[in-house]
Amino acid sequence: YNHGFSLARMRAVHDAIVAAGGESPFSDWIDSRQAREVPEREVTTRVECADYFPQRDAALRAHATQIDPEGWFFAVPREVELATWRDEEYELAESRVPTTLPEDDLFAGIRGTEHAR
Repeated sequence: YNHGFSLARMRAVHDAIVAAGGESPFSDWIDSRQAREVPEREVTTRVECADYFPQRDAALRAHATQIDPEGWFFAVPREVELATWRDEEYELAESRVPTTLPEDDLFAGIRGTEHAR
């Protein structure tokens, strides 16, 4: 799987922050991406994971080399993220098991998992 942040996700969060009267950390990023005509990546898999945002954030803060704790990622209020984009998005790069798109489970089809039975 490839992981990244889709333009649709960034726009949704950006718009929600601006609508709430805040300053979006994504304005320049969105403008730059549109100016360069970067094609949108194909999202094949969406995993609902809002219940795990606190664990995700704690893990990322514990490893500051992955994401700057003072940077744009943590500048988004979690309540805005919870209201606008509760999924993590992935692009299936390659599969060695049968799959059907779109997916909502990264482990479907792998032997020994509940979904593979």
